Amino acid sequence: MVSDLEKRILEYIEANYRRFINILSDLIGIETVSAWKDNNVMKKGAEVVATLLKDIGFRAEIRSYGGHPIVLGELGKGPKSILIYNHYDVQPPDPLELWSTRPFELVEKDGKLYGRGVADNKGNIAARLGAIEALAPYLDELGLKIKYIIEGEEEIGSPTLHKAVEDLKQWLKADGGFWETGYVDRRDRLRIPLGFKGMVYIEVILRGASRDVHSGLAPLIPNPVWRLAKFLTLLKDPNGRILVPWIYEDIEHLGSEAEELLKELDIEELEKLKKELGIREFAEGLNGFKALRKLHLEPSLNISGLYAGYTGKGSKTIVPSLVGVKIDIRLVPGQKPSKIIDRFKEFLKENGLGDAEIIIHGAYPSGYTRPSEK
Repeated sequence: MVSDLEKRILEYIEANYRRFINILSDLIGIETVSAWKDNNVMKKGAEVVATLLKDIGFRAEIRSYGGHPIVLGELGKGPKSILIYNHYDVQPPDPLELWSTRPFELVEKDGKLYGRGVADNKGNIAARLGAIEALAPYLDELGLKIKYIIEGEEEIGSPTLHKAVEDLKQWLKADGGFWETGYVDRRDRLRIPLGFKGMVYIEVILRGASRDVHSGLAPLIPNPVWRLAKFLTLLKDPNGRILVPWIYEDIEHLGSEAEELLKELDIEELEKLKKELGIREFAEGLNGFKALRKLHLEPSLNISGLYAGYTGKGSKTIVPSLVGVKIDIRLVPGQKPSKIIDRFKEFLKENGLGDAEIIIHGAYPSGYTRPSEK
């Protein structure tokens, strides 16, 4: 049964719904792509977020720890506190030609909202700000204090967030918390994440000649693309099975309770995912519980991007002087990013790519809370 307080809050949200959509539209319009490292744009994004917090009544400030700004806010004076985390940065919208709308312009179509950041994570910010604004007049009555931290580097691995956590250790203490997003399944059951995989994001660059040359010289000029292509076939087989054994080293067994929790998930959502993405089957032919286990409890290796040679319109006959690949490796409890990086570098050398340039774009371990922990 809905209480009188819940009814008032819901009525407020309904009456102000269109204004909350406009707030989301303003956020979408700021091109806060953290990977682009446009400090002016990121600063503007942080300032807009801080202003939104202040408009609700938050005591808000912007801090920097050597990277993109972090926004902090506090509302209420109650003895019980809730900590909320979000991020205002987004991933690059490329390739732009695959968008049917402008990525940094909010569009409503067939009852849905489209724009870079709607699902991750600006939509969550706007929704939470709307809910907090509706709840704000009753915080004292509820004995609540809300703490809000909104960073601008999540999509690049939060490289400076650890500095903020160390500096704000006391302030971050709370009685409860909300992570960046939340989920309900097909049966409208709330899903509470108990952790997230870690990640190592590696870029590998191979060089050939000092510049691109006409492909008439292809019989003589080494093409670095062939070297990289051969290497990539050593990582996975055609069915998607990982071939390198060190990917599975140091995995911590999470016990039967993790397996039992997986069995409670809605397997039909996997079938829905296949239909939505237009694929006939998952990698390795996985289905059912095995697919869920692979997704949640095992490491993964993925090619995020490849670049080489001429990819513009029409033709251009060249031998590329450079080829690059971006790879993300997802880690599970027990695995250390530093060791995975070392093993990857060793694997490159063992397979004749010791001359490759290696760039680490992000590295962080996984996190997991056992259901039985208190």
